[in-house]
Amino acid sequence: MKRRWQILLGVLFSLGAIIFLFRGIEIEKLTAEMSKFNYWSIIPFAILETLSLWARGMRWRVLLEEKVSGTRLFWITNISYYLSNILPLRIGELGRVYLVTRNSDVTGMQALSTAVLERMLDVVTVFIMLFLVLPFVPEHGLVTSAAYLIVGAVMVVIMGLFAVARNRKRAAMIVGIGSSRLGNKFGGWINEAFEKFFESIDLVRGRRVVMASVWSIVIWIFSVVSTYYLLLSFSPAQKLYGGVFVTALLALGIALPSVPASVGIWEASAVAALAVLGVNKETALAFAIMLHLIVFIKMAILGIIGLYLEGENLNDLVVQAKKLIKSMRN
Repeated sequence: MKRRWQILLGVLFSLGAIIFLFRGIEIEKLTAEMSKFNYWSIIPFAILETLSLWARGMRWRVLLEEKVSGTRLFWITNISYYLSNILPLRIGELGRVYLVTRNSDVTGMQALSTAVLERMLDVVTVFIMLFLVLPFVPEHGLVTSAAYLIVGAVMVVIMGLFAVARNRKRAAMIVGIGSSRLGNKFGGWINEAFEKFFESIDLVRGRRVVMASVWSIVIWIFSVVSTYYLLLSFSPAQKLYGGVFVTALLALGIALPSVPASVGIWEASAVAALAVLGVNKETALAFAIMLHLIVFIKMAILGIIGLYLEGENLNDLVVQAKKLIKSMRN
């Protein structure tokens, strides 16, 4: 039942975004903007985007204590994105946890905890980017106000997580009191998961934290440059901070519930960001559609290649990923 509600919520968010996108749009202008696109620019964009994914694999390798090669993690990352683009409930995250534990010394909890840590590093990097460029972005009421509010809220959450990590015993006691009300089995699983999560996080210290942070910067530099490069094809007057702003809002937007591939939400995030930068809706939507389409096709190609190299198929991978998560709960 919970999964049905999650899927329904995603559908509603995506439908709402699509209605927002096409309300008042002039189709003739939209098609005219898309026809101006220089398709040769896809090649450098795809190379830059692929380098960003390669850097993700290298960062994950650092977090996993070099137990898995960077090349294999690159392909697993692509498989994860491919799955999330075609299946609901972001099943790709479960898929990559299963794949990285197969034929390696990586445990399920270590894979999960490093995946969470990756998200934290991404969030911190994206919000630093957003914080740095917001002073250059024209004030645009709701969008910029919401951006400032979200930056503040996320920073508070991150500081809270660091506080929990530093006072783990006290936090574990509080978690234990709360989980005791949920029954022996479920409460015990929560306590064990809490301990294993922070044990895995504790492995990532000193040099590894620094290296993972450096790779996070590399990841988002490639992502910003690729987005900005494609943006110039539609809006040549844009400054670099515009590319940073669009990339950051895209990263935030696709975190919202949606149908697979963030259809609608992706485009709405890009259009909202470009509206702040003074780009008309037709041009902004043409850019968003083209950006999303290229990324989707590239992810599909790399994901399918990755599945072949891993000797997996979609059905078996989804089944095994779900089994792994169930086994971790028992």
